[in-house]
Amino acid sequence: MQVVRLGNVRRILVLSRNRIGDCLLTTPLLRALKRRFPGAELSVSIPASNRDLLITNPHIDKIVIRPKETRWAAKIAFALEMRRNNYDLIISLQEKSMFYAWATWYTTLLNRRGPVTVSLDHRRTRRWYQHNVPIRGDQHEVHKYLAIATMLECPRDRNPVLELTPTAEARENVDALVGGYGFDSDTRFVGINPGGSEAEKRWPEERFAEVADRVHEGTGLPIMIFGGPTDHSRAQHIQSLMRHPAIVVAGRTSLGDTAALLERCQLLVTGDTGPMHMAVAMAVPVVTMFGPTSPLKFGPFTRLRTILRHEMPCPECQHPCLHTITAEECADAALKQYGAPPSRRVRTRQQSDVSAP
Repeated sequence: MQVVRLGNVRRILVLSRNRIGDCLLTTPLLRALKRRFPGAELSVSIPASNRDLLITNPHIDKIVIRPKETRWAAKIAFALEMRRNNYDLIISLQEKSMFYAWATWYTTLLNRRGPVTVSLDHRRTRRWYQHNVPIRGDQHEVHKYLAIATMLECPRDRNPVLELTPTAEARENVDALVGGYGFDSDTRFVGINPGGSEAEKRWPEERFAEVADRVHEGTGLPIMIFGGPTDHSRAQHIQSLMRHPAIVVAGRTSLGDTAALLERCQLLVTGDTGPMHMAVAMAVPVVTMFGPTSPLKFGPFTRLRTILRHEMPCPECQHPCLHTITAEECADAALKQYGAPPSRRVRTRQQSDVSAP
């Protein structure tokens, strides 16, 4: 791979990802960049909805909120601001976006001191960036982003991990929320996360209910059902199907509060969703079900995991699907994951067993 050797770098802008999970998968890259350029101001551009994911990240100096995709006046203003800020290095993780390719190119136009620009390689945008990092189809997204660190000669952790720390305010909110249900600050939960951005990523509700009951009976821990606003009705339905009580927080909490709630979980049973990556970033063991999406690329980046996936589709699907995963299989995996040796669940960045292979 081509190596880009840089001189004095004072200001860096990273155009990060939009989705919850994608944004968190970039955090090992941010850590590597700050190690390589400790004196530089590292700014990260994200949608306003992702602020809670990075607000406590120790490697970021400034969060830059970028405009929504449909607001062209705001997008043009954003490009002008990019140019005015005189960045020395701009890294685009928006390799498919023509707008961000153009905006990055514009910062270098007739600018003798213009920034060095780097992007992940994409045929549609590669000509607008000075340097493009090749993408391999068989690598995890984390390693895809870290290829940029390699190009920039950044020191890399032998065992990179995702990073997420809830704010003190979120932890206080969560104490009040669970306290309202009669639980104290030491109570730990088992999380159930039934959401999914697409229908083919959503496991049947009755199976989640069966798993929740079995895991509660096997661990003695109360059940908490997560999700966004669109998942509230599914979460309520799962609760109604259960034999044991459960707390439904789906649609009731901010992203920051969700992080603080996940932090109090001993285990998360989940589909392929953003909260799965949030749990991973806080060293919470996960049992996750994958259908058509490849876990090799998008799976939980941790060894504290069990991935359930059947290659054979059910009669209704033409690809690997969730429908052939049984409640018994999931519950058994969850109880086994919960019973893993306690040393595997210690939160530390030095242990190799909290990161992905």
